[in-house]
Amino acid sequence: MSIRTPIKDALRSSIEDEDAALARRLPSRAVKRRAAVKLGTKAAKRLLADDAPGRDKPAKPFDVTLSLTEAAQLKALRDRLRAEGETVSRRDLMRVAVAVLAVIEPELLRAQLKALPVLSKKDDA
Repeated sequence: MSIRTPIKDALRSSIEDEDAALARRLPSRAVKRRAAVKLGTKAAKRLLADDAPGRDKPAKPFDVTLSLTEAAQLKALRDRLRAEGETVSRRDLMRVAVAVLAVIEPELLRAQLKALPVLSKKDDA
């Protein structure tokens, strides 16, 4: 018996131990398959949602600071619509306002912009 045999045996057993440990750490084929199917399903849904007619992708949200009178006007408008049986969110009203701004005369828009009250910054308060 040579010295190499015990060394080879020790190396083989350590390699086998590492292979077993690696098999325990790595996900199984079934787990990999489920993850791949889930990713494929999400990608397909995204593609279908992008192709859906009448659907726009949402833009980055932004904050709008209103004066007290503008906020009161917005609340009164929502209350009036609610009394007529139409529940409308502030977000939907802002989206409608953008559509209305796109179709009004430029002179009227300029006049409304000049009439806007100056709001104080939060830093000034």
